[in-house]
Amino acid sequence: MATQHKKIGRNQAEDKKGTYLHKDNWEVMKPFVHFSVKAITVIGSALVAIVKHAPKALEHKPEEKKKDRIIKI
Repeated sequence: MATQHKKIGRNQAEDKKGTYLHKDNWEVMKPFVHFSVKAITVIGSALVAIVKHAPKALEHKPEEKKKDRIIKI
């Protein structure tokens, strides 16, 4: 009679399948990840440009010379 030997641990086919799925998932999601990073960069740089070009509150104060004027009626 022949005896059957069982291997202890996982099968090699299962190991390859797991790494293949992981690699396949990354390959599928890679364009979306790159697009989202570039989109966030564009939005962030646009917000920085808007904040830089916004007028500051100190620029809207009236000049000191205008306070010295006296209006006679």
